[in-house]
Amino acid sequence: MALTQLQVDYINLKPSQREYFEGLADTSSSDGVDYFEKVPAELRGDPELVEAYLNGGTVEVPVWVHQRGAAGGYYDTVEYKVPDRDWSHDVSKANGGSDSADNGRFEEASVNRSRGADNSTAEEQAAADEASQFDAEVLEEGTLFTDLEEVAEATVWAEAAELAGGAFDFALDFIAPVVGGGVAAKAVYDRFDKPADKWGFGSLAGGLTALLLCTPPGQAATGCYLGYRVIRRGYNLWEKHSAAN
Repeated sequence: MALTQLQVDYINLKPSQREYFEGLADTSSSDGVDYFEKVPAELRGDPELVEAYLNGGTVEVPVWVHQRGAAGGYYDTVEYKVPDRDWSHDVSKANGGSDSADNGRFEEASVNRSRGADNSTAEEQAAADEASQFDAEVLEEGTLFTDLEEVAEATVWAEAAELAGGAFDFALDFIAPVVGGGVAAKAVYDRFDKPADKWGFGSLAGGLTALLLCTPPGQAATGCYLGYRVIRRGYNLWEKHSAAN
């Protein structure tokens, strides 16, 4: 029997993503695919976009800036933060709601957790669906990129160190200055309007940051920050699992 596109997209997810959806289905009559179907269809074929939709991310979106003159304007980019999402029950478990996929939707984590044990209202469900569709369009049309916190995710550093020969010391000695310098340069670049200022101050900030991260204090700070990110990531995953159950 031929697989549906939904099933194909599900198979092509990262193993950790399938585990998340299957975890949602643990105590219900639904399966992981039923929960995956709640992700907007235009994102399902790209595991990276699915990840950003569920766990948040930063997207650069092109916008048209009107300007008087022959050209009439130009394209620029704005940054948009996609929020972290939880599985949200329509009828809460405290009020007898089921864990099946037809009793919920993905909703911004902060909104879902602030509701506590209350049922979500029809207006809240509509707002969650509207926000979900808006974020899907932004993710599909924009450019997903990693910011400073995302670069420091333990998985990224672990993969980089493994590619470099499995030495974490090498990652701190070489990768951190390069990535940190690039992030700093872009952050300063975006704060200026004139091209000369953008490139001049951006390059200066990038160079100084890279030099700092090459020093023992800079490497120590990077190590501490990575440790914080690992702990914070684990806490977020625990909260997401607790909210789902």
